[in-house]
Amino acid sequence: MRSSPAKRAKALDLGGLDQSAPGTTPARKKKKAAPDRSLTTSVRALASALDQLGIVSITDLEGRIIHVNDAFLRISQYDRKDLLGETHSILNSGHHPSAFWTSAFEALKKGDTWRAPIKNRAKDGSFYWVDAHVLPLRGPGQRINGFLSFQTDITAAVDLNVAVQDRNALLQAVVDSFPGGLTVFDRDLRIVLINDKQRQLLEYPDELFEHGLPTLEQLYRFNAIRGEYGPGDVEEQVHSRLELIRKGEAQIFERRRPNGTFLEIRGTPLPGGGFAIAHLDVTDRKRDQEMIGRLEHQDALTGLPNRTLFQERVRSGLAQAKGGAALAIHCLDIDRFKTINDTLGPHVGDALLFAVGERLKAELRETDTVARIGGDEFAIVQIGPHSIEEIESLAKRIIAAFSEPFILGENSVSIGTSIGIAVGPSDGNDAEQLLMNADMALYRTKSVGRGTFGFFEHSMHERLQKRHQIIMGLHEALANSKFELHYQPIVNVKTRRIVGCEALIRWSHPVRGLIPASEFIPIAEECGLIGQIGDWVLKRACAEASLWPDDIWVAVNISPAQFRDQDLVEKVTNAAKNMPLSRVILEITETLLMKDRDAASITLERLRKMGVRFSIDDFGTGFSSLSYLQDFPFDKIKIDRSFVSSAANVKRSATLRRSIIQLGYNLGMTSVAEGVETEQQLDRLRAEGCVEAQGFLFSRAVPAAKLRTLFANPL
Repeated sequence: MRSSPAKRAKALDLGGLDQSAPGTTPARKKKKAAPDRSLTTSVRALASALDQLGIVSITDLEGRIIHVNDAFLRISQYDRKDLLGETHSILNSGHHPSAFWTSAFEALKKGDTWRAPIKNRAKDGSFYWVDAHVLPLRGPGQRINGFLSFQTDITAAVDLNVAVQDRNALLQAVVDSFPGGLTVFDRDLRIVLINDKQRQLLEYPDELFEHGLPTLEQLYRFNAIRGEYGPGDVEEQVHSRLELIRKGEAQIFERRRPNGTFLEIRGTPLPGGGFAIAHLDVTDRKRDQEMIGRLEHQDALTGLPNRTLFQERVRSGLAQAKGGAALAIHCLDIDRFKTINDTLGPHVGDALLFAVGERLKAELRETDTVARIGGDEFAIVQIGPHSIEEIESLAKRIIAAFSEPFILGENSVSIGTSIGIAVGPSDGNDAEQLLMNADMALYRTKSVGRGTFGFFEHSMHERLQKRHQIIMGLHEALANSKFELHYQPIVNVKTRRIVGCEALIRWSHPVRGLIPASEFIPIAEECGLIGQIGDWVLKRACAEASLWPDDIWVAVNISPAQFRDQDLVEKVTNAAKNMPLSRVILEITETLLMKDRDAASITLERLRKMGVRFSIDDFGTGFSSLSYLQDFPFDKIKIDRSFVSSAANVKRSATLRRSIIQLGYNLGMTSVAEGVETEQQLDRLRAEGCVEAQGFLFSRAVPAAKLRTLFANPL
């Protein structure tokens, strides 16, 4: 089927171009017809002569093909019968715009020869490129009566050119996207490529490139003259660098530019000669490495050496000690730091730690080192003390320095410290051992009395081992429910009948036997197990109390760790799910209330509304404050055993005891006396108005099974 004039104009349709040109009338579509007989003889003669020129076709004036040679058939993949009578639009690839064909028409209309590369489509849909020459064929009177086209296959050349262009574009994209500077030199060390990043990094001025790309030698000389390589002879600097390049060896090194920038330089020899040099700006990386190095050895808050650097200094001091010198490790912490941090805020706590570090540094010699080794703990290595007196002198100076208040903005903070001392190498021949021994000495010193110092003693290892044994045993006991609860009855002083029982934990260690709560509870508090132990006691005590008569309550001691637990309310309600909450009395101390008064008030009020009752334990000892009785909803007030059984100063104890009982009565609180051991003590308490009592007079703390046998009768 014949193609439309529009389609013919977009292909190499010479006759069609004439028909579709402006100002002419396109020829009417005709059915495919045999070539004009008037042209047959001349065409055949011309075709025979031109077939050897390449790809040849001849069209009549209307653009219909009247001859194609075998080369045309091969490249187009059409049969001759398919082409004769058709126009060149049958080969239209759609690649060329209409302006392309318009220019062809204008040239041929004038009778000129027209030449251009053309992209055609073969019969199988593939594309090929030809270099086409088209010229008019003239008849008698120079009248144009057809067109001759001979073409050369340039597909391979075009594909190669496209591939080269693609490769060049890819190479340019790689060069432009390279994160650093890049310069490529040929075998004669002349620049063949340099990206903008390279010129920026090395701050090359435009004048350096005014007369073309400089050589590597010219770049080296320019750098040397402006001091890029530091002081030295310019020619020697240039020569040495060129010699290194000529060896053809790969290079990688770092250099700091005069402006402070750090460059990583990588040189790579190229196959067949030449050299590529890459410059990477590693300033940020170097800065990060330096910062990491500082963080590895420096405390971020105080700027003091950290534990790692401190141990290195101790090891260095021990190495010197082999020659006869010695060293002393002073381990110390800040008294009341947690209270200050909690009450005044972490920002004040941080400021205090920094100020402590500065004050400690002021007491040391240049050869000594102070480090922050964690939290509010500091350590000092005193190098080469000549005597024990010199070691003690430093400890005394530090304690005296801590006695002066610290002014932190608007806050004046008074603190103290205790110091544990270990002397090397007699107390240990490695840094970790010495630090651990000094820490043991600190722990022992604080247990005796704060604000002083003490030396390590080898017997401390035994105490440490016992403490470690207890900690490991506590973990095992928690995991396997190895604790036991005993209950001490609390009686009404008039009827001597049991009204409640205090739950007291007992623990039988598999090696050491029964360990008093006064020994393992403080250790449990220090190692963070007291909360879990307290939860177990609460749950077990409530479970046992649910089996008692309905009028007997159970008292459970609550630790500060439990009280800070946000789930305390839920834990209490779950533990007492089988009994009224009014039968649960939680015993708390004034120390607990001092930690966080507001939070304590909220928690107490929530539990009280649910029916839980409260008892303030050991009232009259420590930092007792009447404000606690006013602010917190206590139901019972427990009188410490020291006011009940004290033999010394009986009159004073009696006065305080009676005052506490009267205070409780006036505030609507039941008074409970602890440590009642004799009938005389009970008679006094009854006469003074005390309501309840507990002690050996009635019963020791007993297991749950024995306790249930005591409920029926007065004690």
